[in-house]
Amino acid sequence: MEPDQHLYHYTTVESLVNIMSGGSLWASHIRYQNDVSEQRLMWEHVRARVKARLDAAIEGDRERLLQFQSLATSPAVMDVYLLCFSMDGGDRLSQWRGYGGGAGVAIGFDISELKKRCSSFRTTMSRNKPFLMGGAFLNEVKYINPSEDERSSQIIDIFIDNPNPTEHESRFSQEEAFSRRVSLSSSSLKHNAFNEEREWRIAIFDVPEGSVRFRARKSMIVPYVEFDLGNGRPVWPLIQRVVAGPSPHQAETIAALKKMMGQQVAVERSSIPYRDW
Repeated sequence: MEPDQHLYHYTTVESLVNIMSGGSLWASHIRYQNDVSEQRLMWEHVRARVKARLDAAIEGDRERLLQFQSLATSPAVMDVYLLCFSMDGGDRLSQWRGYGGGAGVAIGFDISELKKRCSSFRTTMSRNKPFLMGGAFLNEVKYINPSEDERSSQIIDIFIDNPNPTEHESRFSQEEAFSRRVSLSSSSLKHNAFNEEREWRIAIFDVPEGSVRFRARKSMIVPYVEFDLGNGRPVWPLIQRVVAGPSPHQAETIAALKKMMGQQVAVERSSIPYRDW
């Protein structure tokens, strides 16, 4: 059997109904993710890498590196909003425990179709008003250790050695461009303790304040923006599979899912004998 290449979004059945009726997913601010080291981890690597390069620097590079060291001490962190997916087959016990809520589903998205949605994502609706967005991109998460990591060092070296804004960044200063690159890269880096999730992410950036909405989650108020899935378009081929998680009414949930998702979307039962009710 070929490996399952769908990207799964684990959520409750209630959220799935809202996704289908609203035609969008909710992307939460990066600071409100379950990994409390989000963004901070990357900046820690930036500070460590700049210090290492300063210790070995020739005189001509010191002024530039000191500039980046100062910037990394009090970084201007960019607002980034994330949608999280897992390439884990859509039936992982830790995910049902974390996101199922006693009646969960894993929504299997096609990667190429998600990338198309990212490419066309230019506006979002909030309170019935359109807002122009900066953009969105889909990337696989790279897992790094808290100590110095070769991959993050390579990324940081590219930023340091090519500090001038690109054509796309022409409206920003050199310092602002550097902070943006670090912040956007941090959306695709995560602590190695989370590596079993095999996570992919859509990162949304340059979000206007008027488009940000808020929801309550346990002990927090979470800022989010809506990522349009193409309201009015057919569900398939964007969504190709739905796995019904463990629940006391699994058979009824599967029957309803088949009616809601249509014949082309495969609806299947979780094979994990887990119960929390």
